[in-house]
Amino acid sequence: MAALLPALGAADVGPPRQISVHPIVVGPGQHETAVEPDSISFGNTIVAAFQVGRFPTGGASGIGWATSRDAGATWTSGVLPALTVAAPVPGPFSRVSDPAVAYDRVHGAFLANVLALRDVGRTEPSTSLVVSRSNDGLSWSPPIVAAPDEGRFGHDKNWIVCDNGTASRFAGRCYVAWTGEGAALEVATSSDGGLTWSHAATFADIRGSGWQPLVRPDGALVIVYETERGVAAVRSTDGGTSLSAPVAVSALRPARVPGMRAPALPSAELDAAGTIYVAWHDCRFRDGCAGDAPNDIVLASSRDGRRWSRTRRVPTSPELDGLNHFVPGLAVDASTRGRATRLALAFSILTPRDCIEQNCAVQPYFVSSSTGGRTWSAPQALASAQPLSAYPSTSGGRFLGDYISTSFVAGGVAVPVFAAASAPFDGRFHQGVFATPVPPLVARAAALRVGTPRVSPARSRVGTRVRVSVAVTGAALAMVVCRATGSRIRVTFEQWRILAGRAICTGVLRAAARNARATGTITVTTPETEVTRRFAFRTR
Repeated sequence: MAALLPALGAADVGPPRQISVHPIVVGPGQHETAVEPDSISFGNTIVAAFQVGRFPTGGASGIGWATSRDAGATWTSGVLPALTVAAPVPGPFSRVSDPAVAYDRVHGAFLANVLALRDVGRTEPSTSLVVSRSNDGLSWSPPIVAAPDEGRFGHDKNWIVCDNGTASRFAGRCYVAWTGEGAALEVATSSDGGLTWSHAATFADIRGSGWQPLVRPDGALVIVYETERGVAAVRSTDGGTSLSAPVAVSALRPARVPGMRAPALPSAELDAAGTIYVAWHDCRFRDGCAGDAPNDIVLASSRDGRRWSRTRRVPTSPELDGLNHFVPGLAVDASTRGRATRLALAFSILTPRDCIEQNCAVQPYFVSSSTGGRTWSAPQALASAQPLSAYPSTSGGRFLGDYISTSFVAGGVAVPVFAAASAPFDGRFHQGVFATPVPPLVARAAALRVGTPRVSPARSRVGTRVRVSVAVTGAALAMVVCRATGSRIRVTFEQWRILAGRAICTGVLRAAARNARATGTITVTTPETEVTRRFAFRTR
């Protein structure tokens, strides 16, 4: 396969290394197409799994794996045993799909969870979920049934996580979550390293897709997922036996990605303190959203899975402003917490701006934050742009996967694992899964700078203003809100605006007395961040 080189200007990112192999050369799968990687890290070991030989109608000829024992410097690759549907070693299934990986610290096992399909002559195939185990990431067991075949299409969008908390009473329990019949959430558990699995629990009132189960240090299970209207989360404090009522994380407003199959599924991870971060693509900050507006990558967070932050846009302007962003793979450094939490985010863009399907190209990019998402590095290209025709076909468009992945290793180094392609040159596809270690990147200046407020009080009116510098979005997308209170006065702000580099609020003083003191705040908000400044004044 031709080498993929980063674009000019991406000096902080080295050339990506292909970590996938393509031994399956017969059968209906599109040869040399590796898509949809997931990865997990433990120490300096990274294990990834992905589809190889993608079928146009869904699923693949096999599940590939790749493992690095040295923080992404070198890799060993293969295919999972008994999970290939054609030579060299065909297994019992017609197709396989949706690999997700986890590490069980208590039992010292890597687990690869896979959707297995059997075509049985009906309209839809029947499905099961299986798990392959490895103690070193190099030798893998035959698949173990985690959710049995019930003669119907009963499993989709599966994901796996293990409780590795040192203070959790459920440490060593692993969870598989998936979409069951009627889009209901189903969950199976294992407490012996994936050797045996419980009968699935069905939560008929919780319906959605794109399940992202996470386990906080105290053992609380939080599952983030996509609904028809937004992103939501549920919690369990009893090891997955029962789940809370769903809480809203955010509305969901994705635009179509021209020519691509790219659903806006969430990508979620958590830090050492249990703070959860969720990313997805969304067009809410663009005019004409849900029409032809481009998507951005947005981010929300929660300390407990119940109360969620305002959704913010990840800044990638001016370099990528107006380009369609899609399919993020988020990593959170589990060794850091609070203001110093490191985040890493891989994603793809369509280029050039306003392209149509016939002339669009796909390019993978990367950004990182060492401040819990308050400031971010400049976007770095992971590989060169390639035309849509380089990617395998599906009924929903060209495909690099419904998700990709990023993992952290020691020293704050992030390792994005992503699908990329070379332009077809011999009538065949040349798409692989790639990885490259990225050291911590320097953050750019804050996207929003706000000065010290100046207040102009009178007997019946008050005005406050502050200098504002919006580095990313432009003042047109910034908003300002002012509030003030006092013991002998009431302040009602009636107007606020941003004009000529200043945020301005004007309001009315009610029941004002002379020399009455009030305190207040002026908050300037952009899609990327918000800044609050305090002020005080006395009436004249």
